[in-house]
Amino acid sequence: GSALMAGGLFASDRRLKSNIVRVGTHPLGIGIYEYDIFGKRQRGVMADEVLTVRPSAVHRHASGYFMVDYGQLT
Repeated sequence: GSALMAGGLFASDRRLKSNIVRVGTHPLGIGIYEYDIFGKRQRGVMADEVLTVRPSAVHRHASGYFMVDYGQLT
């Protein structure tokens, strides 16, 4: 899993997540979710939703999956 983390960037591609449950709403108006990724339960956002409100925070990893720079979501 650590291969898809770099600095403040975290793998946030919906295709990598399972057991997704919306648990809240981010101040930007997008969902906050709990999900399983890389064998761990985590909480965060979905890159495809971030693209609609803060596209500069989304980057495409060399693997083709989207990553989110959580530092830009404040």
